[in-house]
Amino acid sequence: MPEVGAADDTGANTNPARWLHENHWDSGTEVELAAAATDGDLGVAVVAGATRRIREITVRHAGTNNTVVTLKVSGAGGATRLTFDVPAQTTRVWSSEDGIEFAAAEVVAVQTSDVTGGNTFVTASGVEF
Repeated sequence: MPEVGAADDTGANTNPARWLHENHWDSGTEVELAAAATDGDLGVAVVAGATRRIREITVRHAGTNNTVVTLKVSGAGGATRLTFDVPAQTTRVWSSEDGIEFAAAEVVAVQTSDVTGGNTFVTASGVEF
């Protein structure tokens, strides 16, 4: 029997928690969105040959109006991968076990639709493999 967390002879990891730990990715810092519909990049581009899956996004919205948060590929015309509503002056956590996939060379970005009365702050985490 292989050691706990070791790869068996098929190359499959026998300890999913260890795999998640070894492949963990996070945005590094909290992104502050001070203008609506402007990209806030969540970290650097996905490295060549890798895939990044965003599994959790935490949004602290200080604005006095509701907002819609958009997770997308950075840049003009970047593909939208997810949108969700955040009520005024709340914190919301979005999560998914499977995550939202970004391919090599793509930069994960976030936008907000409204910052009236206060900015929006976002962090993200997931896996990169």
